[in-house]
Amino acid sequence: MTTPSRVRAGLVPLAVVAGGAGLAAVFATSPGLIAYVPPCPVHALTGIDCPGCGMTRGTMSLLSGDLVGAIGHNALMFLLGLPLLGLLWFFWLRGRVGGHPAPGWARSRTALYTWLTLTVAFTVLRNLPWAPFTALAA
Repeated sequence: MTTPSRVRAGLVPLAVVAGGAGLAAVFATSPGLIAYVPPCPVHALTGIDCPGCGMTRGTMSLLSGDLVGAIGHNALMFLLGLPLLGLLWFFWLRGRVGGHPAPGWARSRTALYTWLTLTVAFTVLRNLPWAPFTALAA
């Protein structure tokens, strides 16, 4: 017998796929929506690009098929964000299907500190006012 919690857990991947497909359809048919993205509150208050600056515009560019534009808005999303989401999705599926937990390296403090260090380094580099680092700005 299927429990309600298992039914809800099974709906999560379906909701993610359906939501992604819906977003892709909207932005594929209306690429001009990118002009209506609100500014980053951190950048608006401080003038500094945070690690997340440009992710909304990057996602919208990606959904409308502009890969180069998406990378230009936030390279960190492609270097760390999407691979991390892919790994988390893989480990989640692996645990649900085969009952295997994530490997030790994925749960280690070293992995967490490496990810945080790379994020801080990206934030510092993207705010430097000279080339080639200005290309990392949102």
